Amino acid sequence: MKIFHGKRGQVTVELMLVLPVFMLVIFFVLEYGNLAYRTLVLNHASYEFARIAALTGVDAPSGPANRTTMMQKIDQSKRKVFGREAERLSVQIKVENTGVDPMYRKHRHQDVLVTITYPVKLLFPGTSYILADEPRREGIRKIQTTARMPVEKAYLSSDQR
Repeated sequence: MKIFHGKRGQVTVELMLVLPVFMLVIFFVLEYGNLAYRTLVLNHASYEFARIAALTGVDAPSGPANRTTMMQKIDQSKRKVFGREAERLSVQIKVENTGVDPMYRKHRHQDVLVTITYPVKLLFPGTSYILADEPRREGIRKIQTTARMPVEKAYLSSDQR
């Protein structure tokens, strides 16, 4: 007695219809996980780079922030942390004046803004049609993070005013 009379190959046809959609959903979930991981790493890196710039960017007490020194220290750290991937990382530094100390006018408060841009190569097939930046055929999504940190400055003593 044949129970499956006339239904030969039905499971194969259904599998061929459902499997590509199922795999595409799985690829999107994995790709979002990859992008989320990279974003977390870059958020932490931008915070740490801003911290490095804020702590090492002033040459003299109550002096202005030195962007060259900040960038040199960040480049050293970038190479240590990211290795070969450091070349793909783009780091920009901006120093903003945020105020003047009312008790000592020569002491200007400054913040450093560190912006990191990183082009992430998408890993899975099919995801670049939706997740990639233009041109989509390259399969690259740029992630950008920014961190702000107040620049640490020592005050001049009352004898040096």
